[in-house]
Amino acid sequence: MTPPPATSLDHDGPPEPSFDEQLDGARDRYDASVDGTLGVEEEFAICTPGSLDLVSRYEDLRVLADNAGLENAVAGELLASEIEFRTGRCESWAGAAEELTDIRRRVMDVAQAANTVLGASATHPWADYREQTTVDLPYYNQLVDRMQYAAHRNNTFGLHVHVGVAGCDRAVRVADALRAIQPMLLALSASSPFLDGRDTGLASVRHMIFSRNFIRGNVAPIFGSLDGYLGHLRWLRDVGSIKTVGQVWWGTRPHVLHGTVELRMFDGQPDVRDTLALTALASGTVAHLCALDDAGELPAPVASHLIDENCWRAARWGTDARFADLTGTGVTCADEAIGRLIADARAAGRAAGRDLDAGLDRAQELLHLGCSALRQRAIVADGGTLVDAYRSVVDQTMSSAAVAAE
Repeated sequence: MTPPPATSLDHDGPPEPSFDEQLDGARDRYDASVDGTLGVEEEFAICTPGSLDLVSRYEDLRVLADNAGLENAVAGELLASEIEFRTGRCESWAGAAEELTDIRRRVMDVAQAANTVLGASATHPWADYREQTTVDLPYYNQLVDRMQYAAHRNNTFGLHVHVGVAGCDRAVRVADALRAIQPMLLALSASSPFLDGRDTGLASVRHMIFSRNFIRGNVAPIFGSLDGYLGHLRWLRDVGSIKTVGQVWWGTRPHVLHGTVELRMFDGQPDVRDTLALTALASGTVAHLCALDDAGELPAPVASHLIDENCWRAARWGTDARFADLTGTGVTCADEAIGRLIADARAAGRAAGRDLDAGLDRAQELLHLGCSALRQRAIVADGGTLVDAYRSVVDQTMSSAAVAAE
């Protein structure tokens, strides 16, 4: 929920384009887009080093990040105990890996300088959402005023990946097809088993909080073309449901300001190597769907209510899920379904010259190990506490960039 860029009231630059101007420029942005470019956004919980409680230190960390040369990489989110860091546009997965690892390493230095630590699982195990403060900006104040409980309850930390797709209608068709794959990607990323001081029994309680509380937060409708998508955005604006083009939060969406398809279903990842694995899988999956579309073989989009059945299975069981066949009555285990997804991404990545193998090797390893949620739960099953499980998350978050850089 990063707010839109500052308007001319906040700086001396040109006025921010209006809603209609942003939509009118979407076709040109997609025509100028390049297949396979990447952008990655990671959301982190800000915690005290000893107790690991959430602490509202966003403003302090932002100032330190700016001073460390990260001003273009840092962003606020709704909570004052949350901070987002993001890459710029990366021309390749290798470039994204290098930039994101460097950002993570420098961010951890900033956190330590502020006497804080960061955690990148998708929920905090025991923080009380009623005690969290929000960032005092007009955008967030208006959002909270409109959404009330839904906004306050959204004490979650996600991962978003943008993949460049050339051609506006092609991008929308790919986003439509990607919806059916959303549950498998969610399952591999699931990292949020704990909430409100208890084991929820879920692998991704973040998904249940966000997709069920936030309107326009689950499986996107089918749009078919850019005109179909823009028409829906304009309708939402005209009936007073949204004020910015970004106030649609589905698990997959065309991002008309960047000329990308954005994958928003992922839980945050403690280990940056797993963030990069999911980024590679996102890139290869989009390449696979683009190739099918170019060959006229892209499957017809699946109805949202069918996809939601598998989203529930992903949120409940993570990489232990059994997914329903959305065109029949069978079921497939996550190992097979996600393994096939990785294989398709690998073949498409190679055909497109994207060099995703290192990231996809890690995705296969992640599938073998099981998603982070299962590994966190295993710590408690072996006699550990929620604090022990979350400390493992924080330790990975704070150290994995150094490991990845070796």
